[in-house]
Amino acid sequence: MFSSHPHLKRKTPAQGIDRKAFIGHLVDEYYTTTNVEAQEQVTANLANFAYDPINWTYLHEAQALEVFLELLETHNQSLQLHGIAALCNICLDRTAEQFIIEPKHTSIIIDLFLRTEHLEIVLHSIALFLQILSSDVQETLKYKELLVTPALLKRIQHWRQEAKDKRVLSHQAFSHLKQVQIIKRFTQKDLEQFAAFTGDYNYIHSKEVPVHERRVHGALLNAVVAGIIGTKLPGPGTVVLEQSFKFLHPCRIDVDTIVTVRLLNERKISVVEYDCRQNEQIVFAGKAKLLTQKH
Repeated sequence: MFSSHPHLKRKTPAQGIDRKAFIGHLVDEYYTTTNVEAQEQVTANLANFAYDPINWTYLHEAQALEVFLELLETHNQSLQLHGIAALCNICLDRTAEQFIIEPKHTSIIIDLFLRTEHLEIVLHSIALFLQILSSDVQETLKYKELLVTPALLKRIQHWRQEAKDKRVLSHQAFSHLKQVQIIKRFTQKDLEQFAAFTGDYNYIHSKEVPVHERRVHGALLNAVVAGIIGTKLPGPGTVVLEQSFKFLHPCRIDVDTIVTVRLLNERKISVVEYDCRQNEQIVFAGKAKLLTQKH
C-alpha cells in the first residue's frame, strides 16, 4: 500500500529516518562502489522506493531516474531488472512519464525489451508500455508512435506465442495489447468514389493537384479505421461513443498505407488507439471509446 505522511510519522522511530538523505546515499553508493553485489542490493532498494509515490520527489532530486535508465544498458540481468522495475513503478508520476518518453530514453527501453530473454524483464517492460500507452496527458500522445513500432509488436506476439510460463499467458498487459493491422493503397478512383458519396469535391483530392501533392480524404482514413473496429477489433456490434484524432501529415495516393488498430482496454466500454503510416511516418492517429457487445 502507498504511504501517507501521517502514517510514516507514526511508523518512524523517535530518532527519525531521513528518506531524502537515504535515497541520495543509495544513488551515491551505486556510483562509487565497485562491488557488483552491492550495486544489485542498492538498486533493488531504489526500485522498491520507486513503488511508493511519497518517495518520488526524493528520487527525482537524487537523479535516480538516470540510474534506472543506466541499468538497462548494463550486461547484468539483475541490474537490468531493477532498472525496468523501477521505471515501471514510477511511471505513473507525470514528471517520470515525461522523462521516460524522451526519444533517446524510449529507445533504450525498447532496445532492452527486443534483446532480452529474461521473463521478468519482459513482464515489467510490457506493463510499462501499457501504462504509457494508456496515458491521457497530451504531451505524451505525440510520443506514442515511438513505442508502438512493428519490431516491438512482433516481439510481443513472439512472447505470447512461445512463452510457456502461465504469467505470460494470463498477464493483463498482454491480453490488452491486441491489434489488427492491414495495408491499404488508396487510388484516385477511391478518392473520386468517396467524393461522389460525400459531396467533398475539394480540389486537393482531385487531379487538379499533382499526384505527389494530392491528399487522401481524412474522413476516408477514419472510415477505414471504423471498418476494422466494426468487423475485426473489437468486432461486430461495436458502437463508437467518443473519438479524438489528428492528421499529422498528408496521406498520399498510390503509396502503401499501414492501418493499425490496438485494443488498449477491453471492457464493456473499451478503448482503442489507431494510426495510419506511410513510409514509417504517421499520417493519421487517434483514440476512441467504444461500447462493445461482449465483455
